Amino acid sequence: MDFKFRHVFKAKNGMHGGGKRCFGIKGPDMVLPVPCGTIVYDESHNILADLCQEGEVYIVAQGGKGGLGNQHFATSVNQAPRYSQPGLPGHVCEITLELRLLAEVGLIGLPNAGKSTLLKVLTRANPKIAPYPFTTLFPNLGVLKFIDREIVLADIPGLVEGASEGVGLGHEFLRHVERTKLLVHMISVEPLSADMCWDHYETISEELRKHNPDLATRPTVVVLNKLDILTGEEMATILGHFVSRGVPAIAISAVTGAGIGELISLIQKGVD
Repeated sequence: MDFKFRHVFKAKNGMHGGGKRCFGIKGPDMVLPVPCGTIVYDESHNILADLCQEGEVYIVAQGGKGGLGNQHFATSVNQAPRYSQPGLPGHVCEITLELRLLAEVGLIGLPNAGKSTLLKVLTRANPKIAPYPFTTLFPNLGVLKFIDREIVLADIPGLVEGASEGVGLGHEFLRHVERTKLLVHMISVEPLSADMCWDHYETISEELRKHNPDLATRPTVVVLNKLDILTGEEMATILGHFVSRGVPAIAISAVTGAGIGELISLIQKGVD
């Protein structure tokens, strides 16, 4: 928000040199605090810096260099020259700042797959939950706590086909999964057949590949959500459909809590 309405930042000038051969005061630095996870791009969209650690500093624009006063040009025959060297102007540039969330686990899937409900179950986060698509308009973060560690989870707004090209919420939020160690791919089984569940899995997987091929190799836990609305035989059929295609999946119900313990174990193993 600090950069939403203000786009021009200029450091203050230094002071001119004074009498008695005094140097001028240097101008103060213009410091722009940004959150961890900020990437700095130049005008050609090349990455200048990736600020992931607290306290990291990157100098975007160097200040100008002061000139020399007339006393530097004094000679034995001209002890008070009327010439001085002007200073050099500071660097002017245009940059783009992009924030990518720092989360170890990313919850991905089509709209209304139950990602926000799962985030609320696993953490103390309180995202907006409603029975319609695109309830989540911004990424939500939550912390899954264990005895000896904490794991940050990010609920990514629902992706749709064409997301890598900007359809729906598109690449606005796809970038936030690039830093994750593990992806939890959620698929709602309501009211889908095994083939439809697989098609939904393929749709999101393809969008991840198009956005960043590295995401295709990212460790992923496939989760079939809303176990409570199917019979055991129906869910077994869908699970078998995934296993037969070489994609192990687990079944959970974010509402009743069924299968949550197994999912937590897989998340813990996936980020270690």
